[in-house]
Amino acid sequence: MTRESVTEPVGLLAAAHYLPERTSPLDEIIARETGPVDVTAAARLGVDSVHVFEGESPTDMAVAVSRKVLETAGLTPLDLDAIIDFSMMPQRYVEPAWSMSNELQAELGAKRAFTLGYSGGHSSNLHAAIKFARALILANDDVHRVLLVASDQAIAGNRVIAGQDAPLTVLGDGASAVIVARGAGRARILGTAMRSNGALHDVLNIPGGGMKHPTRLDLYRLTLDAAKHARADRTNELKGLVDKLLARHGLSGGDIGRTITANISASDAQAVGDSLGAGERLVPAGFASRGHLHASDLVLNLLELEEEAPPAGTHVLLATHGHGFLYGATLLQY
Repeated sequence: MTRESVTEPVGLLAAAHYLPERTSPLDEIIARETGPVDVTAAARLGVDSVHVFEGESPTDMAVAVSRKVLETAGLTPLDLDAIIDFSMMPQRYVEPAWSMSNELQAELGAKRAFTLGYSGGHSSNLHAAIKFARALILANDDVHRVLLVASDQAIAGNRVIAGQDAPLTVLGDGASAVIVARGAGRARILGTAMRSNGALHDVLNIPGGGMKHPTRLDLYRLTLDAAKHARADRTNELKGLVDKLLARHGLSGGDIGRTITANISASDAQAVGDSLGAGERLVPAGFASRGHLHASDLVLNLLELEEEAPPAGTHVLLATHGHGFLYGATLLQY
């Protein structure tokens, strides 16, 4: 029996998503890209359309999804002890003193909560948020409920992210929210494992428009370092991390009822599933109708899994490679 298995339960109390009403088909996306796109290669990624946010600030999506998840959980903003922003993309301001979680706290009226946020984990951001929220609850008797929120909007003309030889992914807009709470909730969090590779800290970056090149708006694009990305052994590294997490709980791959990963592309999801031996237990990704939503992919795919009503006792694995920089795996039990 592991130390984690004898701690008091902490679980996912509720989850929700928000997708903007407007959608944009792939041909329209490609027509609006500021750089050249291999149309045939982009079509092979498996995306048909994405949702497009047209409001003033991505915080608006975060507020909407937060209210939705609070209603689902039967809570009010005053029931929250902390708010964690796990978004990937820059929000309203790109300044050291500003965080979307602060604005979100004010908009919700979550006066009892403290806030924090980070963005460096790409599609694995959710694992870091879950790991911290669970540890916070277990270490503090006065912390009971933590709201995790991500809201991402692609940069205009920068939805197709290029790989070494062809497009890597197509970005959509959307938001997701999870409430981590004391008690087993709808799914108990058994544990989270993470590992980062600092040599790949800039494998995805925005080189301009910020503090380094504030006047170079032409550089304000999400850019992939294709050479670095190609060097990372993403699926095998992720498998090693997953194996260690499962062994910590006396489990093996055959004990996992369903596996969830990010929607970077249809082929990437399949490669992760094959590496982990998930087979038909890999939850089908909604990539075709929404593209890649960074860490929110995991929440939306989890919600699709819950529509199947997993039998009690089912182990569910969330596993992402974070493009080689941050590997993450979270083990749940329904």
